[in-house]
Amino acid sequence: MQNVLELLKDLIAIPSVSPSIRPVEGVSGEALVCERVRDALAAAGIASEMVDVADGRPNLYARLDFGRPQTVILSAHTDTVPADDFDGEAFDPREADGAIHGRGSCDTKASLALFAGAMLRAASAGGCDFNLTLAAVCDEEAGFLGSKAAARHLKAGFAIAGEPTGLHVLNRHKGVMRFVVSASGVSSHSSTPDLGRNAIYPLARAVLAIGARADDWRARQDPVLGPRTVAVTTISGGQAPNIIPDSARAQVDVRSLPGDTQEGLMTELAKCCGPDVTISAPFVAGPPLHTPEDNPLLQRFLAASGRSLTCAAYATDAAEYAAAGIPAVVFGPGDAALAHTSREQISISEIEAAERILGAFLGLR
Repeated sequence: MQNVLELLKDLIAIPSVSPSIRPVEGVSGEALVCERVRDALAAAGIASEMVDVADGRPNLYARLDFGRPQTVILSAHTDTVPADDFDGEAFDPREADGAIHGRGSCDTKASLALFAGAMLRAASAGGCDFNLTLAAVCDEEAGFLGSKAAARHLKAGFAIAGEPTGLHVLNRHKGVMRFVVSASGVSSHSSTPDLGRNAIYPLARAVLAIGARADDWRARQDPVLGPRTVAVTTISGGQAPNIIPDSARAQVDVRSLPGDTQEGLMTELAKCCGPDVTISAPFVAGPPLHTPEDNPLLQRFLAASGRSLTCAAYATDAAEYAAAGIPAVVFGPGDAALAHTSREQISISEIEAAERILGAFLGLR
């Protein structure tokens, strides 16, 4: 357990804000996190490889082959959201009141340290009930580049994506899709608006149509996950108060349900927005997750956890593995309500409980 806590503190101390959110020069924090995990594994004789997913943004893969018929992927992301509003020093891990505080502590460096610790335990014991693959993946907070690459690269019969689930096993969640709606016009002096064409008006009509579609979707709910949702989250346009705007744009966030397709939703939303605006291809797209409850390894994990199945409105890396044909669940220590907040922390006792649950599932003795 001490190895897990020491590694966790080292990982928190590495600022690894997603470069997709805040670009960095030089070596990314994601790469430094991978290097720290690589060094911890290498000290125990476990080989690993770092593979660039984007320029300077690697995934790390490590494999333990015990000759078992099934392989389990332990996957956790290396990036975090920014920490501008953090209470105290975000990247100086602080232990207080039975918890470790810092950006990334629960989302999701605790899971990464936990999974690396499981690899170390399995190697020390000479095996467990499965072959194991550790995947430390980049870009979960922005676009899932890391898990998309890992899902193409890795073969397994089951995957666990680390996120703060309060030690519950999560087998269903919504997908996410984000895109831009834009309108073009012709600028003119605002005293002669008829000489121009105001781009804000067609965009405004499209925004109102999206709001109406949100109301329609709210009336048709999944019995577990609730409704599919759509929301306009940013809007911009115009140059000055006395210029008719020649461009305007809005960003839109969709949370999809199992069974939805990106193509189907984009077609539906394009139709409701009308012909006077342009809709971009999604700049973020993560599928929904639905791993059937009768999956034998899900049932084994559920028994090990001693807790109930749950679901979530947010998207995770697990859905990328599931979309590639690898049944997946989400699991980890921590309270999701603290993730992305200035109070982010992880309970040490919950990390200890997660270690016991994961060990029971993997057959680590």
